[in-house]
Amino acid sequence: MNKRHMNFKVLGRLLGYVIRHYKFSCLITLVLIILSSVANVSVSLFVRVLIDDYITPLSQSAVPDYAPLLKILMTMMCIFLMGVFSTFLYNRILVNVGQGTLRQVRDDLFEHMEQLPISYFDTHPHGDIMSVYTNDTDTLRQMLSMSVPQMFSSIVTIVAVVCAMLYTSVYLTILVAIVVF
Repeated sequence: MNKRHMNFKVLGRLLGYVIRHYKFSCLITLVLIILSSVANVSVSLFVRVLIDDYITPLSQSAVPDYAPLLKILMTMMCIFLMGVFSTFLYNRILVNVGQGTLRQVRDDLFEHMEQLPISYFDTHPHGDIMSVYTNDTDTLRQMLSMSVPQMFSSIVTIVAVVCAMLYTSVYLTILVAIVVF
């Protein structure tokens, strides 16, 4: 079994462990990550609409009416704030999920350690056992609170950006894809 397959297997076990204890929180976090990513991409799309449909006509008008511009700016601000609030909320939920999961992992490790025979502790230095437990749970904390959400957020953002690019111009999207590859 290669190392990459092993890593995905460990990631799957960890996510299964988290989802088993925090189904609702994980679902809410998933929705909030999608909402945050889509909001950030849509704000970028709003700039084109803002310039083409509001600012350019205002600059060519003899008597400019700023009410529609103000309305679209308020809409843009609401979408941006929704993205910021979603990011804050999913990070806050992940703090609780991460801490709760680590507590459960530590409890499981302690229960497993209690079942080990005394000969195991006689043949392994005490500091090494505790160091492995501490380092591994700290790595899990970092993975749960930062790596996994960031990976999922990045995937959703990439998909949203590609969709926005296709919406804007299929030909430019193809050109960008060719240049990137």
